[in-house]
Amino acid sequence: LKEGDLVNVDVSAELNGFWSDNGGSFVLGEDIHKLQPLVDASKKILFDAISKIKGGVKISDVGHIMESGAKKSGFKVIRNLAGHGVGRSLHEAPEDILNYKDKSNKERFRKNSVVAIETFISTDSKYAVESDGEWNLVGDRGGFVTQHEHTIVVTDGEPLILTSCNEIWN
Repeated sequence: LKEGDLVNVDVSAELNGFWSDNGGSFVLGEDIHKLQPLVDASKKILFDAISKIKGGVKISDVGHIMESGAKKSGFKVIRNLAGHGVGRSLHEAPEDILNYKDKSNKERFRKNSVVAIETFISTDSKYAVESDGEWNLVGDRGGFVTQHEHTIVVTDGEPLILTSCNEIWN
């Protein structure tokens, strides 16, 4: 790692048979590549999306919020990475909480369900591709990609953020 690198930390944890997922990107040291606006947009888009989630809301509508936020900020979304349900295993239904509006997805968030909401915001790419081994992903058109993620409980009102803290990516 070196000054100005864009770093992503994505952590999954299990306790007593229940999983959570949390992640965030940040610039290491001085922002010599001018990536802080990308990081800030990713965080803002995540919280904008989370604030609209409640029981009965269409999953695709939340994807639309993410994609619109990215476009408004001058960025793109990664289309082949997604948030997901989480609980007794790390990946459960709903399996694809996409960062864009998938008009064919009629699925809705269910009250009392637990989901990991993730943003994948990019400067240039629309798809992530594997490079140099498992879980080393890069953008198909280069550039930079940020990811921010929280595990939440869906309610009838404001969602409960289970992975909230006062650290770098909050």
